[in-house]
Amino acid sequence: MSRDIREYDNEQDLKAAWKVFDKAGAGFITTAELKHVLTSVGEKLSPEEISEMIAEADPQTSGKVQYDAFIKMMLAR
Repeated sequence: MSRDIREYDNEQDLKAAWKVFDKAGAGFITTAELKHVLTSVGEKLSPEEISEMIAEADPQTSGKVQYDAFIKMMLAR
């Protein structure tokens, strides 16, 4: 998976990418998993970009990124 995370511009692409990381189909991934994805897939994001995306994806700092919130966030970019 070498695509830049910022290149996923439609819901189908995002769903496919999500399934790679949410193997259990729980509907969420942890912020640690998201950070790992953002630091290891495609073009590297800066630490500031990563922190911003995690804060936006998990505004209540629950440690979980819900599928619906993530898709909405990515499609808005």
